[in-house]
Amino acid sequence: MQQRQLVQPWLDVEPTGPFLRPKQAAEYIGVSLAGYYQHANDGNLPKFVKLSLNASGVPRPWLDAVIAARCGKEHR
Repeated sequence: MQQRQLVQPWLDVEPTGPFLRPKQAAEYIGVSLAGYYQHANDGNLPKFVKLSLNASGVPRPWLDAVIAARCGKEHR
C-alpha cells in the first residue's frame, strides 16, 4: 500500500492576520470542532497556537492556505 504524503500549505505562510479561536476556525473550514481536532492530529489542518493561559487559536491566513491548496490555487 502506498503511503499518502501530507501536504501542509500553511508552513510557508506567515502567522499574521487575525487569529480564529477553535470554534471559529472549525466553522471557517466547514467541519465540526471535533473534526477539526482530528484533522489537525492527522496533519491535514494546522494545530492551534497557544495564545495565553486560557486561549488558543490559529491564524486565518493558514486556513486560507489550506482552502487554496484544496481548490488547486496558490495562496497569496
